[in-house]
Amino acid sequence: MYPVFSFRFATGIVAVLAAAAFQGSLWGAGDWEEEALLLYNSGSPEINDLRARSTGNERLKLYARALGQLHVQPMREENALLAKETFEILFESNPNDQVGIASAYYLTRINHKHLDEPDLEVARSAYRYIFESYPSRFFGELAFLKYLLIELHNEESTQSVSNRIASLEMLGDQLTIPDMIRGYHRAVGDAYLGYELSKKKAYEHLKVAYKIRSSVPETQVELMLSVAELAEFFGEIDVAIAALQDFLNVANGDDRRGEVALRIEALNPK
Repeated sequence: MYPVFSFRFATGIVAVLAAAAFQGSLWGAGDWEEEALLLYNSGSPEINDLRARSTGNERLKLYARALGQLHVQPMREENALLAKETFEILFESNPNDQVGIASAYYLTRINHKHLDEPDLEVARSAYRYIFESYPSRFFGELAFLKYLLIELHNEESTQSVSNRIASLEMLGDQLTIPDMIRGYHRAVGDAYLGYELSKKKAYEHLKVAYKIRSSVPETQVELMLSVAELAEFFGEIDVAIAALQDFLNVANGDDRRGEVALRIEALNPK
């Protein structure tokens, strides 16, 4: 095992992932839902559930332990490095199963977010390798979303923002998981708006994201308002009204409810 995984990941993981990619492509649709159960963004009771499910499964047990170490509050680099050691073992021993792929993702995430001095370039490269090597896998597509966000905000890039977005659009067309497709279109649409590049392209992307329903619609209220505004701008009044009504249906307690209700009334034909 390599003592400095960031170097190992940056220089040697390509060959390992290339070997794993073929096996990853054999997975059928829907398997990503089981794999998604291995995702944890913070310390939570669900990690205890994962520990309970790991009875008799040593890899899952080690994985749950590493997650617990990673998300100890307050966050400290020393805890992340302990978790990193376990994720390294899990990945090195089997880069092809669910735990191995999830471990590759979290090793990259540690470089990205959990070190005192994050290595953004290593994380950027590793996220892309994971995406390219594990097509249609949950953590492969999640890695793409992280890569996407780094690229969109990469102030040191020699490419223009418009060229970066064009390259990302070609990659984004490969996504297969609804939540990831929605996240991709939303991020790119927001970029077209935020960088003031194209309202038309922003609307095309955000409209796609809006049509992919979320199991937690409360997280999509800003998307609904963006789609409504752009739909009105482009004369698609029915879409604007529907998006505003969706907002009212889920944004309970939002201070903008009164304003949105008045806008619906104004848009409705007399």
